[in-house]
Amino acid sequence: MILILFRRCVPIKKFVAFSVLIILLLIVGAYTALQFKYHSLEKSLKTYLFNVEGYSESDVISIRAKLGSMPKFPVYVTFSDDPDTTYIFTDRDASDWTQLDPKEPQRLKKKN
Repeated sequence: MILILFRRCVPIKKFVAFSVLIILLLIVGAYTALQFKYHSLEKSLKTYLFNVEGYSESDVISIRAKLGSMPKFPVYVTFSDDPDTTYIFTDRDASDWTQLDPKEPQRLKKKN
């Protein structure tokens, strides 16, 4: 009933164009929000490693956040003294960073 009334008011081409536009805006918005989350996690871990743990810019090769299942946003770090190993960190939705894997060698000075 509502669809019949809607059809009379709005031509179908405009309806399809509007629907496609809304879907595209939702996709672009979700992608942008995800990229913002990645960037903020990478920046937060970088600040933590440099200011709290005492690493320097030359000690870290790369820091990359990705979408995962457990934890939802793991951050992968490669250190210059061990370039073949990727260390996984999480902030568990707080500002306290924890190393997840591998457990040895432990890169953070504090115990998990």
